[in-house]
Amino acid sequence: MNKKVLVLLLSVLLVLSLAACGGGGGSSSGGGGNEPAPAEEPADTGRQPLLKIASGSEPANLDVVMETNDDGSLVVCESIYERLMYVDANNEIHPELAESVEVSEDSSQYTYHLRKGVKFHDGKEMTAEDVVASMNRWIDASETVSNMVGGAHFEAVDDYTVTIKMEKGTAYLNEMIACYAQHAIITTKECVEEAQASDTGMLQTFIGTGPYKWNEWVSADHISLVANDDYQPYGTDGDYSGWGGYKHAYYDEVQICYVTDATTLNAAMQNKDYAATTSLDMMYLKQYENNPEYGTHVDATELKAVIFNKKEGWGANEKFRQAIQALINVDDVMYAYYGDENFYELYSSYMFKGTPWYSEAGSEFYNQHDPEKAKALLEEAGFTKDDTFTILCASDSEDYYTFAQEIQSEFRNLGYNCEIIAYEWGTFTQIRNNEPDKYNVFLTGFSPKVLPNLNLFLSASWAGWCTDERIQGDLKEISTATDFDAAVETWNALQGYMYETSVPIVKLGCGTNMTLWISEVEGVEYREHLVWVNIHPAA
Repeated sequence: MNKKVLVLLLSVLLVLSLAACGGGGGSSSGGGGNEPAPAEEPADTGRQPLLKIASGSEPANLDVVMETNDDGSLVVCESIYERLMYVDANNEIHPELAESVEVSEDSSQYTYHLRKGVKFHDGKEMTAEDVVASMNRWIDASETVSNMVGGAHFEAVDDYTVTIKMEKGTAYLNEMIACYAQHAIITTKECVEEAQASDTGMLQTFIGTGPYKWNEWVSADHISLVANDDYQPYGTDGDYSGWGGYKHAYYDEVQICYVTDATTLNAAMQNKDYAATTSLDMMYLKQYENNPEYGTHVDATELKAVIFNKKEGWGANEKFRQAIQALINVDDVMYAYYGDENFYELYSSYMFKGTPWYSEAGSEFYNQHDPEKAKALLEEAGFTKDDTFTILCASDSEDYYTFAQEIQSEFRNLGYNCEIIAYEWGTFTQIRNNEPDKYNVFLTGFSPKVLPNLNLFLSASWAGWCTDERIQGDLKEISTATDFDAAVETWNALQGYMYETSVPIVKLGCGTNMTLWISEVEGVEYREHLVWVNIHPAA
C-alpha cells in the first residue's frame, strides 16, 4: 500500500479583539483626583445579543465522552468542545485541532501535529499534554475504541505533536475521532484529572477550545453559553460544513431551551420565540414547508430499534430475542406513531441507504410479524405465561413510548405478560445504563454512521452489552482492515448472522426528522442533531 500522508494544512486565523471606544463623556471638574475615571464603552463585537434554540428533552449530563445521548451533544459539540478531526456534510474527514496528520503505510501509527496558539476557555494554551489526557480518557471510556486500537494509548512527542502506535493498524481511527457517539472532545489535562478523581468519573468543569463558553444550567428551563472572545478559528471564513470548519461566535449568548410539550413548542415557533428546533413532530410539517417565513429540511435521520439487554434476564436468551424479532409487525409499530407512511422508511439494513455498508443480508428475518413462529421460539426459550416481558422507554419521548405500547399489545395478543416501565429521560438513562435487572429491552434510536463499528448497539460495554464473540471478532476485523472491499464483505456476512442467529436488536425502521428554522437566520446544519454553532443572522 502507498504511504498515506494526509497533509491538510489549515490556516490558523487569529481573532483580533476590536479596540474599545474612548471615554464616556464625563468632564473633569479641575479639582484633582477624586473624580471617577470615564467609563469605557463596550467594544463593538458585531455580535447579536441572543440566540435561542428549542429542544424537546434535557440532557442528563454534558460529559459526551461518557454519555451518548444527542441532548448533551447538541449543547457542547463544536460550541464548547472541538476534536482533533471533524467530519463534513459529505462524510469526509478533516483536521480541526490538529493542523495535519500522518498515517504510516500499514496504518499502525498516527501522528497528529497540533495547531499552535489555541487557547482553552480558562486562558491556558492547548498542548500535547491536554490532548494526550483527553484522548486516552476517550479510549479508556469506550471498549469499541479500545478494541480498535488494541489497547494502545496516545503519547506526546513534543508540545505540539502526539502519536499513537498500534500493534495492528486500522484505517478508521480518524473516523472514530470525528464521528463516534462517545465524542473525542479535547479539554484540559486538569479537567480530565478532576473527572478521574470524582466519585462519578464525569467531567465536573466544562472547558474547551470552541467559540462558546459554559455559562449556566437552569434545570428544566435552559442551558446558557456565552461567546468566547479569544476563539481562534481555522479554515476559511464562510467555509463550514457538517461538524466543523470556520466558526465564529455570532451571538453574545446562546440558550438551549427545553420545551417538552409539542403543542407549546409549535406555538412558540409560530411566534418565532426560537430560531431553530429539531424537536417538532412531523405532523406539523405542512404548517411550515411552503411558508417563506421558515426554512425546513426533512431527512431519514434515526434508526429506531428495540435493544435487548443481553447482560441478564430474558434479553440474554437468544431464542427469546429471535421470538421478539419474529413477532413484531414493523409496519404497525412505525405507523402507530407517525400516522403517515411518508414519514418513515422500512428496510432491513443496519446501515443507512446511500452508504457503501448498506446490506440486505438477513432481510428475510426483517418484519416477519409471524405470531406462530414467535410462540414456538418462546417455548424453546422457556418463556411461560407466568413470566413477564419488560420494556423500558423514556416517557418524554412520545415516539418510543408509542412503539412500546404497540409491541406490548402484540405480545399480549399471544397470551403472555408484558409490562412497560417508563421514566423521564434522565432516569431512563440511569436505569438503562446501570440497572439491567429491571428490564429486558429498551427503545432508542441511532443516527447514520460512516462505519459499522460506530453503532453503539454493537458495543460490548454500552447498554445492551453486545458481547457475542462472532460480532466483536468481525467488528475488530473490520476496524483493522486495510482492504475496504474485504471489510464490506465481512460486514455483509455479519449482518446476516445477526439477523438469523444473534439478534442484538430488532430494527423497526428509519424515522424522518424535520429541522425547522426561522427565515431571519441561516447556517443551520443537521448531523445527528442540530448543529447550531454556525447559525447567524440572514444576509
